[in-house]
Amino acid sequence: MKFIKKIFGKKEVAPSKLTLKSNELAAWLEKEGESTFAELGAHIGHKYTEISNALEDLSEAKDRLVDASFGEKVYKRLAKAGASNRDNLVKNLDVIIEKTAIPEDTDPSEAYQFHLDAKSVLNTCLENAVRSQQYVKALFPEEYKDIWGGLKHLDVLLDELVAPINEVKDELEAYDKLPGDIELIRQMQQQIPAGQKNINELTGKYETLKAELGSGEARLEEIEAGDEFTRARELEEQARTLKGQISEVDSNLVGLFAPLSKALSRMEKQDGSGRHIMSADSRKVLKILKDEPVSALDIDLTGFLVEMKTRVEDGSLGLKQQKMNKTLEQIDRLVGTDVLSRLKSQREGYSSKLTGVRVELEGLTVYREKTQVEDRISECRNVMDSTGQKLDAEKREVARLKKEVEELKSGLDSDLSEIFGKDIEVGY
Repeated sequence: MKFIKKIFGKKEVAPSKLTLKSNELAAWLEKEGESTFAELGAHIGHKYTEISNALEDLSEAKDRLVDASFGEKVYKRLAKAGASNRDNLVKNLDVIIEKTAIPEDTDPSEAYQFHLDAKSVLNTCLENAVRSQQYVKALFPEEYKDIWGGLKHLDVLLDELVAPINEVKDELEAYDKLPGDIELIRQMQQQIPAGQKNINELTGKYETLKAELGSGEARLEEIEAGDEFTRARELEEQARTLKGQISEVDSNLVGLFAPLSKALSRMEKQDGSGRHIMSADSRKVLKILKDEPVSALDIDLTGFLVEMKTRVEDGSLGLKQQKMNKTLEQIDRLVGTDVLSRLKSQREGYSSKLTGVRVELEGLTVYREKTQVEDRISECRNVMDSTGQKLDAEKREVARLKKEVEELKSGLDSDLSEIFGKDIEVGY
């Protein structure tokens, strides 16, 4: 059922096909809306006039009530209560008359809201004056009859005003939202090219990074397959072996001095207590043997070891016999053999070779280049990930916009056809 027929019962005619350009739509909508709603507007204007007249009649009836006198047989007490209730009714009538403000134009939406507001005021005021109406009806029957008739007439006119509007309320709401839908479509259509531009830029950036990543990975493979990288790996392995050999020498050295640990601790303790003060040189050697045994290879230990042997033998260190024997045996080994010099020679040899390996490694640029290439590969991957995420998000947003625009267009065409009774298609 078409819009105008729903209001005034006009005969339907076959809808005509109408194609509009999007830039013509706003002007056409304004013109067609005025034409379509002309009869509804005339109805609203006519009812506004009737409502205005009804309010004037109600105001006059109210004035007659105010001027009315009590009958001669009315008791003073009843008259007092009647006057108070008449005042209350008059007060509520004034509210109805003042707040029933008729709109200046005949817009259906405003008319609908006016009806809601006026009915609310009317019902509220009548509820506030229910008791007062009974007094006025009893004491001023003629005046009350005019007032009650005026209120009923006003109520009927308000319902008559909104009756045809209620018949097409859905269409009116659709019509009111048309400008907003048109503007929303326009805004969203403007966003799509901007989004597509971002997609193109991000796609270009992603492909550039992808190519750069491929070049970096190819260069890394080339580096790792090169002779210089192979040599660097060999040197690294040599360095690890030499470090292990040096560590083994250091471990053996610590093992040589381990049997002396008890005697060293006793000498340190007695020196600290003042029982047996050592020379500064002896104190220095003792500290090295306890804390940095590797450094003992660089000093002459003979004098200190002879001093230790003397104190072990004279019993001043208080060692038990078994411990004393092991300590003396180890001192004799350290003093009487070349064990320390052999360890020193081994360590120096390994250290010298390690230095040479490190110098050669430092002279190779392959590791620096490899690190630079790996850093760039890592950076490329990170930027590609973030760019890919942005690209996916932009694609989803453009797809969403396109889908919503198509849905809005379809809804707009449908609403236009329903409202205006024509087969309308908008070209975008």
